[in-house]
This record gives sequence, C-alpha cells and structure tokens, in this order.
Amino acid sequence: MITFFRKIRQKLFAENKFKKYLLYAIGEVTLVMIGILLAFQANQWKENKAERELEIKLITEINNGLKSDLIDVKINNVWQKRILNNQYKVIDWLLSDKELNDSVTYQFSMATKRTSFMVSSAPFESLKEFGLNKVSNDSIKHKIIRLYDVLYPAYEKVLNYYYMHDDKLFEAGINYFNEWTMSPDAITTKPKNIMALKADHTFLMRLKNLTNFNNYLVGTNAKMEKLLIEIIDLIELELKK
Repeated sequence: MITFFRKIRQKLFAENKFKKYLLYAIGEVTLVMIGILLAFQANQWKENKAERELEIKLITEINNGLKSDLIDVKINNVWQKRILNNQYKVIDWLLSDKELNDSVTYQFSMATKRTSFMVSSAPFESLKEFGLNKVSNDSIKHKIIRLYDVLYPAYEKVLNYYYMHDDKLFEAGINYFNEWTMSPDAITTKPKNIMALKADHTFLMRLKNLTNFNNYLVGTNAKMEKLLIEIIDLIELELKK
C-alpha cells in the first residue's frame, strides 16, 4: 500500500512539473512573439516616418513650384485679356469707316503682342520618379495630375498655335506696317496704307482666327489660376498636419 501511494505521489509530482514546464515554455514563446511584434511595429513606424518625410519633401517642392507658376499665370492672364480686348477693338476699327488715331495705333500694338509660358516641371518629374502614390492625399494628387498632365500641356499646345497664327498675321500685314514689335511694353505698331489694310480680307480673317486661340488661352489661364490656388491651399493644410 505504501508503495502504491508513493507511485501516485511521484506521478502527481511529474505531472505538476510538466505543467510548470509547459507554462514556462508558453511564456517564453509569448515573450518571443511580443518581441517580434514590437520590433515589426518599430520598423513599420520607422518606414512610415521615412515615407511621410519623403512625401513632405516632395509636396513642398511641388508647392514652391506651383507658387512660382501662379505668378506667371496671373501675369499672363492680365496680358492675354488685355491683348484680346485690343484685338476686338482692332477688328471693330477694320470693319468701320473710322480714321486712324493714337488710340488705334495703341490697339494695334497691343493686339499683336505675345506672352510666354514657363512652368516649374522639375518638382512634378521628381514626384513621378518616386511614384505619384507617395502623395497620400488623393485630392491633392488628382488635382496635381490634372494640372500637369492636362491643363499645362493643352495650354502650351494652343499657345504654340497662337504663335504660328500670329506669324501668319504678320505675313498678311507686313506691307501695312513700318514696324511690328511683339514686346509687351513696346508701343510701335502703327499701320499705314489704311484703305488697303481695311480692304484686306485675309488680314481680317487671320486676326479673327487669332482671337479664337486667344479666347481659349484666356479661359484656360483662368482655370489654371483657380486650380493652382486650390492645390496650394490643400498642400498648405497638409503640411500643417
């Protein structure tokens, strides 16, 4: 009987020892898993921080470029409207029986001016190189894409057409002017041979065609200015987070 109870005690002791070992093993595994999870989370935090820092750098560069573009767009908007307004006045004068005066000379000078368009494309190219998905704010990303991939290219394309048709206008009117200056601040375009100029249908039609392109430029300038302000405001908010 004593031997029987001794065996029972030994068995219970062994079972208790095994339970303690099992609990110890589970605790060890749990600690290892927690350590791995914490290390993973720390690494993930570092990666997220690095991604955020890169995003901030990229959108800051974009923002600086957009602010520079906005200045150019606003200046162009003022000049294109002024040019278009004077083109309409010249067309009205050509279709009238009014004589030449200083106002008409000024209008001719303004009607034949050109603007230039230079955008800061480097920040956007840099963003594309890193990946547009680096911009976490979808609204900012979509507006940037619309500006750089739609409005800017369309404007530049039409502006080149405008230059081409302005050259054709010059070809049509070369015999009616002693000087033809396209500089925005020069007032030198004074027509001569008034009767022949007013009777020249080709010159009139090319000027009208020029106003069609200018109308588009004025309208697109307004769209670009609005979108530029929207993106800049959104980026400023994003950078404050």
